[in-house]
Amino acid sequence: MIYNYGNFENKSIIEESEPSFVYSELTKDVSSFLIDVRSKPEWNFVGFPYCKNMKNDVIFCEWAFYPFMQKNPYFEDEILSKLNLNNCRNLYFICRSGSRSFSAAFSFQNFINQKQILKNSINCINVKFGFEGDLSEDKRRGISNGWKFSGLPWKQS
Repeated sequence: MIYNYGNFENKSIIEESEPSFVYSELTKDVSSFLIDVRSKPEWNFVGFPYCKNMKNDVIFCEWAFYPFMQKNPYFEDEILSKLNLNNCRNLYFICRSGSRSFSAAFSFQNFINQKQILKNSINCINVKFGFEGDLSEDKRRGISNGWKFSGLPWKQS
């Protein structure tokens, strides 16, 4: 299922897709990429999406730096250094719960729209529920939704 949210003044609409749909697309489409925007400690201690059967490797680019969670001022440039945007159609952004990745997707969509550097259209899409999912009533993640809960491939260092 795809959900649309947007800032119509900036003409940016960010879609959200559930993790299973995203993984399916990533295994079929060479022009689709997964960008994990969590912090290095999260990748190391919580785990990360594993690119088993995906057409491309996961792109790791911190949206904010731990522990103060200040926005990475080089976020957009780092993505540009890791991808040839002319070969991209869908960029899926993932974080712990879907909140930071929504902001990251929105920011990057605005960045590429303002730069007008592309011949093709790119969709920046948020992975709904993120890697760990929503908090449960007892303040735990990973028991109701998210990448890990969906049984999708992941690894831990």
